[in-house]
Amino acid sequence: MLDKSWVHLCRVDSAYERGARGFVNAVSDKLGVNGKIVCPCARCRNLDRHTSDQVVSHLVINGMDDAYKGRPDWFHHGEDNSVAVVEARDRLWNGEILSLYEAAKCLDEDLVIRGAQLGESVEGEDMKEDEFLAKLAEAETPLYPTCASHSKLSAVVSLFRIKSQNGWSDKSFDDLLQTLPNMLPEDNVLHTSTYDVKKFLKSFDMGYQKIHACVNDCCLFRKKLQKAESCPKCKSSRWKTNMHTGEFKKGVPQKVLRYFPVIPRLKRMFRSEKVAMDLRWHFSNKSTDGKLRHPVDSVTWKSMNDKYPSFAAEERNLRLGLSTDGFNPFSMKNTRYSCWPVLLVNYNMAPDLCMKEENIMLSLLIPGPHQPGNSIDVYLEPLIEDLKQLWCIGELTYDAVSKSTFTLRAMLLWTISDFPAYGNLAGCKVKGRMGCPICGKHTDSLWLSHGRKFVFMGHRKCLPPLHSFRGKKTWFDGKTEHGTKGRILTENRLGKRELLELTYHLITRKKSVNLMKMKI
Repeated sequence: MLDKSWVHLCRVDSAYERGARGFVNAVSDKLGVNGKIVCPCARCRNLDRHTSDQVVSHLVINGMDDAYKGRPDWFHHGEDNSVAVVEARDRLWNGEILSLYEAAKCLDEDLVIRGAQLGESVEGEDMKEDEFLAKLAEAETPLYPTCASHSKLSAVVSLFRIKSQNGWSDKSFDDLLQTLPNMLPEDNVLHTSTYDVKKFLKSFDMGYQKIHACVNDCCLFRKKLQKAESCPKCKSSRWKTNMHTGEFKKGVPQKVLRYFPVIPRLKRMFRSEKVAMDLRWHFSNKSTDGKLRHPVDSVTWKSMNDKYPSFAAEERNLRLGLSTDGFNPFSMKNTRYSCWPVLLVNYNMAPDLCMKEENIMLSLLIPGPHQPGNSIDVYLEPLIEDLKQLWCIGELTYDAVSKSTFTLRAMLLWTISDFPAYGNLAGCKVKGRMGCPICGKHTDSLWLSHGRKFVFMGHRKCLPPLHSFRGKKTWFDGKTEHGTKGRILTENRLGKRELLELTYHLITRKKSVNLMKMKI
């Protein structure tokens, strides 16, 4: 057995380097090929071979791959896949699947009781959960009977990740999938086409909806416009035009919005016991010393809890933040294309978890080539509908911790964006004479006739009353400053009725009001 104690040390510790050196020497003596061994660092991930010195350097700089570090056997470096290890892994898989089936049984009983109380049929929900569990059991099948390193799901995800990262075409990926099964042992369960892989991943709610959009951002072709051939507002065709014949290529849309449904993903988080516990963190970890360490310590969070005590009483209800901005997916220097992702941040989790990549949900991918501008509310329609559903009605959800169902509700607390995107998203004026969304019509602006733009010169109001700069006319705008700074909007100044109206707009209007920027 290889010594593994060193991998848990800090990489700047000399003992870590000594342990890495001993590990590399032991493997090199046993498995070295032309003086090179498989590198298990986080960058190479057991795919490349390097010399002993290079492997040690990689381990110190990059660290060991987390997935490989946590394995009971380092099979790439000579440790046997013992029967005990394989049996333990099988027991773990079987235990997880059995617990999920037991959870589904509890869910079925709970759904039947809830359905009887509400007089509703829950057969569709039962069937959906049974389908998911059956597919999960199938996904955890080993890639081939004696394989202990990959399940069907992990193999498909690993291959698809490589395809996405390297920009492979569907045809080249099809060729690879048709070749690999012949290289693997018999009875392998690897898919043989890109279509089957995508269908397999979509069964776990990992897919997205394609929604056709007007090329001029006027509308989405959904619901009543599902079968429309052209935009009812600008009359633009839904389909692309054949450049040679001038005819419309029916079935090929000019613009497509990608929507990743949020409700099934949020419900799925509560199926994991660990994640379900993480989603309760906010309920019992509020700061007691008055310092702001997490949004749960903010005035906004407290105000919303006071206004909606029934929502606040359920610790599993979610508080979300919405963030969006434009970027160029093709070249940072090319400004001719702007794609806008819309992200949801879950603030129920601890500070070190809520901003992690895996916990930030991509909900919309708004296509270019131009930014949506004030028409972004058209693209937000499907997301806003789901958020209204989660706020007004809720979703029946199974909780793996309590082994019971509850009605999951969610609240959109605020938006996060830069100033131009804030103007598009919240509908506030961010330029011109009234460019400050806080001051509004009281903004101190000055028009420069030669520069042909507005500048804002009211900053001297914040100085003490007797400050010398208040009397300096020629230094600033040619006037003596006698004004006083405006007060920040607080709950006392805003009033309960206005605060309630802002909360209503936050949930129901297409353009969300940014409460965080308004200092509520």
